[in-house]
Amino acid sequence: MSRQASATVLLSRTLFSLLFALLAGVHPAAASEPMRIVVAMPGPNAAPYLPLELVSRIGADRKAGFVLILRHFGGGPLALKDMIERNSDFAALGMPALAGVRLTNPNLVSIAALTQAPAYVLMARQDLKQRIREPADLRGRSIGTHSGSKQGKSTARQVAEYLLMRNGVNRDEVNFVHAGQNLADYSAALRSGLVDAIVVNEPAATLLENNQLAWRLADLHDPQVARKHLGGRFLYTQLAADSETLRRQPDKARMMSSALRDTLRWMAKNNARAIVARLGLSEGEEKQALENFLAAHKDIYSPDGGFSEEAIRNSEAFFHAINGDDPAAARLRYADFIDGRWTGRGQ
Repeated sequence: MSRQASATVLLSRTLFSLLFALLAGVHPAAASEPMRIVVAMPGPNAAPYLPLELVSRIGADRKAGFVLILRHFGGGPLALKDMIERNSDFAALGMPALAGVRLTNPNLVSIAALTQAPAYVLMARQDLKQRIREPADLRGRSIGTHSGSKQGKSTARQVAEYLLMRNGVNRDEVNFVHAGQNLADYSAALRSGLVDAIVVNEPAATLLENNQLAWRLADLHDPQVARKHLGGRFLYTQLAADSETLRRQPDKARMMSSALRDTLRWMAKNNARAIVARLGLSEGEEKQALENFLAAHKDIYSPDGGFSEEAIRNSEAFFHAINGDDPAAARLRYADFIDGRWTGRGQ
C-alpha cells in the first residue's frame, strides 16, 4: 500500500472514531480524562481528616487513576447527608455518628479507617478554671460540640456524653450547644460565654490553649487517657459509602481505598514538618500548632486503612454505652456494616 493510501486509511479511521464518540454522547477529550471521586468531610485541615487532605497533594489519587474532589462541611453528619443525597461518592465522619444514622439507613457501610484513636479534647473555658476541675463539674453547664443533623448526633456530642456519663453526669443535666466547626466559631463561643466547655479536634485545641481561651479537661489523643476511658484503640474517623454505590461502582471504592492506603503509609514514613508542608498552609500559629500536634501524636492515624479488631470492639462498646436506652442501637454490631474488601481486617 502506498504512503498516500495509508494516510487516507488512517484519516478515515480517526474520523470514524470521532463520529462514533459523538454519536455515543462522549466528547473526545473526555474519553481520556481520569475518573472524578468526590468525598464529603468536615474541615478543612482538621487533624483527624488530614489523610484525605493529603491524597491529592502527594499525587496518590492520580497514581490510583482518578482525581479527588473534597467537599467540606461543618460536621460529620452533614457530610454524610451530602453523600446520602448523591452529591458525593463517599463521606468521612466518626464511626459512632455513622452507626447512629445506620439505625435508620441500613445501606450505609464503612470501607476504610482513617484513625485508630478518639482524637478529641474536652476543654473548659479559661475563666472557669477554678470552678471546673473535672468533667463532673460540668453538671448544669453548657457544652459546645460540632453540628449534628436530624438523622444523628455528631461523634463530638457522643464523646462528650460518654465522658460525662463516666463521671456521673447524665446528658439531660447539661445543655449542648452547636459551637461551629472552626477556630473563629470556637473562640467566639468561649469569649461570649455561650459555652462553658467545648469538644474540639486539633489543631483547634492547641490554638485555644495558646490564646488562653480554654484548658484541657480530658485529652483523648493521649494513649493513657484513651485507654482509661475507652479501653485502647478506637475506630474514630472512617470512610463511609452507600452499599448501592459499591454495587454499581466498585472501582471507585477500590481506587479510593488504594489512594488512602498509600497516603497513610506516606504519612507514617514522613515527619510532621514534611506532612504539614504538603498542606500548603500559610505561615502562622495554625500551621505551627498542627506541626506540633503531628510531632507528638502522629500515631492516631491508621497505618494502612485496615480495621483493627481491638478498635472495632472498643468503638462498638462505646456506642452501646451511649445508646443503651435504644433497643435497636443495642442490637447493632459494627461487623455487620464494615466492608473490609479493600483495606482488610486485623488485630
